[in-house]
Amino acid sequence: GHRGGGIREGEHTGYLRMRGLPFSASKEDVQEFFKGHKPVDGSICLTVRSDGRATGEGYVAFGSPEDSKKAMALHRNTMGSRYIELFISNKEEHSRALSRTNGR
Repeated sequence: GHRGGGIREGEHTGYLRMRGLPFSASKEDVQEFFKGHKPVDGSICLTVRSDGRATGEGYVAFGSPEDSKKAMALHRNTMGSRYIELFISNKEEHSRALSRTNGR
């Protein structure tokens, strides 16, 4: 199996990982991107490298697995000039990312 690329098929638990975010993207931009799919307030997390630069990856939680599954329809939609790739994530990944970014 192809690992590391992220999974797009499988069981949803309400969490998605984003890749390809513009480095200037804010949590508000992400909220706007998923508008209509009910991203959970305060759940958006944009990961940064140790030097503080954005990685272009982020995580977001939804109210239900159905919501995250529907939000996958936005895969390869654009934010600014970038295509955003979406992958299935989980609570563990999301929590780890949140703790790493210290709420940034």
